[in-house]
Amino acid sequence: MTSCYIGCSCNRVPYCADWGINNLLCFGTRNAVAVYEPRAYIGRVTHTLHRHRDRITTVHWIKPGNGVPESELLSGSADGSVIVWSRDRKNTFHCTSTLNAESPIIFADSLQLSSNPPTNACPKLLICTGSISGDVKVWLREESTDARLLQTIYFKNKLSLYCRLTRLPNSEHSLLAVSLEDASVLLYTAGLDAESDLEPIFVNVQRLVGHEDWILCMDFTEDKDGNLFLATGSKDSTIRLWKITETVEESRSNELKLESDNFVINHRQYNVTLESVLCGHENWIYGVHWQPVKTGSCQAMRLLSSSMDKTMITWEPAEIMDGMWTETARVGEVGGNSLGFYGCKFGPDGLHILAYGYQGSFHIWKYSQELDKWLPHPAPGGHFSEVVDLCWDLKGRFLITASTDQTTRIHAPWKDDSEELWHEIARPQVHGYDMTCLAILAPHMYASGADEKVVRIFTATSTFKNQLKSLANVEDFKSVKAHSAAVPSLGLTNKATYCEENDDNVENLVTENLYEPPTEEELMQNTLWPETNKLYGHGYEIFCMAARHDGKMLATACKSTTQEHSAILLWETNTWLQIQQLVYHQLTVTQMEFSPDDKFLLSVSRDRRWSLFSTIGENYELIAASSKKDNPHSRIIWCCTWTQDSNYFATGSRDGKIAIWSVSTIENVVPTMVLSMQNQSVTALCFAPNCITQGNYLLAVGYETGCIEIQKVNVIEKIQSKLLELDTSQAHHLTVKRLKFRPTDHFCDYLQLASCSSDCSVKIYNIQLSIST
Repeated sequence: MTSCYIGCSCNRVPYCADWGINNLLCFGTRNAVAVYEPRAYIGRVTHTLHRHRDRITTVHWIKPGNGVPESELLSGSADGSVIVWSRDRKNTFHCTSTLNAESPIIFADSLQLSSNPPTNACPKLLICTGSISGDVKVWLREESTDARLLQTIYFKNKLSLYCRLTRLPNSEHSLLAVSLEDASVLLYTAGLDAESDLEPIFVNVQRLVGHEDWILCMDFTEDKDGNLFLATGSKDSTIRLWKITETVEESRSNELKLESDNFVINHRQYNVTLESVLCGHENWIYGVHWQPVKTGSCQAMRLLSSSMDKTMITWEPAEIMDGMWTETARVGEVGGNSLGFYGCKFGPDGLHILAYGYQGSFHIWKYSQELDKWLPHPAPGGHFSEVVDLCWDLKGRFLITASTDQTTRIHAPWKDDSEELWHEIARPQVHGYDMTCLAILAPHMYASGADEKVVRIFTATSTFKNQLKSLANVEDFKSVKAHSAAVPSLGLTNKATYCEENDDNVENLVTENLYEPPTEEELMQNTLWPETNKLYGHGYEIFCMAARHDGKMLATACKSTTQEHSAILLWETNTWLQIQQLVYHQLTVTQMEFSPDDKFLLSVSRDRRWSLFSTIGENYELIAASSKKDNPHSRIIWCCTWTQDSNYFATGSRDGKIAIWSVSTIENVVPTMVLSMQNQSVTALCFAPNCITQGNYLLAVGYETGCIEIQKVNVIEKIQSKLLELDTSQAHHLTVKRLKFRPTDHFCDYLQLASCSSDCSVKIYNIQLSIST
């Protein structure tokens, strides 16, 4: 079982993403670290690393210092821990060092001290961490040992905001820059001699002033002459460049001296000067990054900056005047309802630049030498809040997900060299309420519910049809009429827009050879679906819904504490009229599901009961329900699912039990078998669409812990066996909200399972059917 798609977003904090020389992008996504591998058209997240217990606040690659690709990364979390992850030869990441700072981490940096460690040993590493307590801790990781605390630097009544580590020019001495809340930068230096047994102690040697507000970001680089440059970005919307050079100093003393603009350490004198002040942004500057210098190259220095004004700027030194820097390119967003950028990074080739914003989205621009301009490029993406529901297209062509980030998103596969790569192709709904549920009614139509009393219906556009045409067959999209959708200036509802040109002419422009996935800007602006209907009838916020497989009926339920409001409403999709109310439950219905043959409607509730309705004539009537006396569930029933043959259904509860019931003996209201999940709260269930053999079924189980299991269940012999188990790094690290197998029209040697979770991620797994043998 392997993951073929991981859709996730970056945490909305600074210092939470880094692009290494190894051409891998690492970023924090909720409590885990994601590793993204860029490609020419569509990249993919290859790993999610979970060991932290709270939100990731800082992530970066550990630079070896000798120009080789990085093999270690460092992550810090609000749980007060810092972890060093090391990659082995099998391309697997392992936790090799753990630091406990005892208070939430805000920033962290590292400096590798040994470039050639012994075999099977980790390089010697210097790590500095900053937390909400305001101090900076310095740690040392010896080779093949865990890190230990060397020093704690206090700043009296001032808070530290950020720090960076590097080496002094032409020296093995470490240099630490710390920005404080008084808009100053303190420089600390320490020597670390490999032959000495003395511990390195950082001593303050210089204070840099000039900014008028907090300094939020800093970065070091060296020029071709060996001079050290420090870039500082501030909330005063300016960037200051500081130049640190070594000067000739005859000194007999080996002691450190402090002067106005100079400091001396070990007979070496260094001078600190203000090189330039860069003014171009109109809001807080959250990110600065120097273009990585390739070993042995004479490339010009370039600085990248990002701001809350939604722009990124590249800066280069002017050829005419020494010390003068000019803006060479500016990219970003115009308009929209998003905030600005939290950070920026150069790609390792210098031809890509990346920014990430408040909504967790990445923005990548690629430099076109033919056009001599920066062009938007596809980037990783996903929901930036809890993903609560997902649903497959009836033919499995795409997956649609809903989240409390108030959006629904569509994900689809694209085959490149026989490899299936998934990506987001549309964002049909951007709502004003947190989403709670959705259901597919037809290939071009879905219903959604949110924290409001209204059910909304959306239909696809010809723009989406053309996008999907290059990926799959769209012959059943004949009823699509609207060209696109937009939100009026004074409205809140997506309105359809129509194009006078023939849609066939537009379709002819889309071919597989020219296909590129949409960029973040295109997803936000051009992929809305028009809203066609609103369904009123519930007294409280919509909580769950289900659609019949023929698309002719929709069932909805809302939050409730009374039997009156716990009723299930049935809607006829041709007229959108309410045709029936199904009253049984006393509390909120948590999930509903129609049987594959559409003869039954199953519902489970917070009242610890399930109910089964059957079609009698044109209506659904209650034929069975669990009783208090013989009910195997003693806690809330969160989920339910049907077997493909409609003979059995399963219910999963917070009490850690899964009950499987037979429709043929439902009058007895006694479960066919009960599976004990060792007191793990079961939050999601799904039977595989194909039976293995007679009486055997594959059941996917999702837990509140985030783990996922594949169980083989024999309902005749009442035997269960665990086939697969995915831990919190392979599956999810927070509650699994929904599991769905991908529908397939033909038999293949593997199944695909989609899952969504409270950890803001959507994942799709390939399951080899050989595991059943």
